[in-house]
Amino acid sequence: MGVVVATFTSLFWALAATLYRKAVVDIEDPLATNWFRAPLALGFMAALSWSLGELSEVPSLLQGGWSLAWILLATTLAIVLGDTLYMAALRDAGVSIGYPVGYVYPLYASLFAVALLGEEVTLGLALGLGLALSGIWVTSFNPPRGLGDRGRILKGVTAAVAAGLCWGLGSVVYRVAVAAVDPVNVNLVKLAFLIAVTSPFAWRSRLRVGKEALGCAFLGGLMGLGLGDWLFYVCLSMIGVARAVTLTTSSPLISIILARLLLRERAGLRQALGALMIVSGVTVAVWL
Repeated sequence: MGVVVATFTSLFWALAATLYRKAVVDIEDPLATNWFRAPLALGFMAALSWSLGELSEVPSLLQGGWSLAWILLATTLAIVLGDTLYMAALRDAGVSIGYPVGYVYPLYASLFAVALLGEEVTLGLALGLGLALSGIWVTSFNPPRGLGDRGRILKGVTAAVAAGLCWGLGSVVYRVAVAAVDPVNVNLVKLAFLIAVTSPFAWRSRLRVGKEALGCAFLGGLMGLGLGDWLFYVCLSMIGVARAVTLTTSSPLISIILARLLLRERAGLRQALGALMIVSGVTVAVWL
């Protein structure tokens, strides 16, 4: 059952990336796009928290304290900064490059855990990081002309790397936050905070947001921030971190296929090979 949940997690994340790309190209502003994908996901997480009997925990959590502070810090790093950079990466480099390059974040998280939490550097982490970084180079060096201007793609790759670093550091902080708070409510609070922080940018962009872009952002948020993230939490509880991370590494590869089918992105063999190297690097780091 855990394998099935992990497969659906990967699929929802890959679909979300494809929808985000469509939305951010039309909206143009990554911060505004970050807001537009949150409301539907927030509604889903609130309903889920209520159905699980966890919603009563939220008022006491919002009164303050270290738990709330950790959640807001992690959300600022991973969701406000990281996901905004991710939107920029999808806009400038496309799904075929932006998503796989950003997916190196589990390795960055391990490095931050070594530096901040005193965890040990393993042989798997060293080998996996080398393989993943090589994959970034293979994916982004000499991209096909069909993916767009090379200067713009380079900007997108830089944004994807920066997003991965923010996600990695945010993941370490979230690890502290979920020790005392139910993961569903962590997700609920982070979405509410995201909406509050990025509201001015959404208001500024409201007049030029088309119905199709709005629908893609809303649906992508439901799949990525809502269903995908929740299923990942379920997957963690069923099969553990190592297997969950390994099984969901198929998401970047699925995203390349979906981008080609739904967005007509003309990714080449180098992008597929680079994504495979990144996925392999994460897998090696988890298991060795």
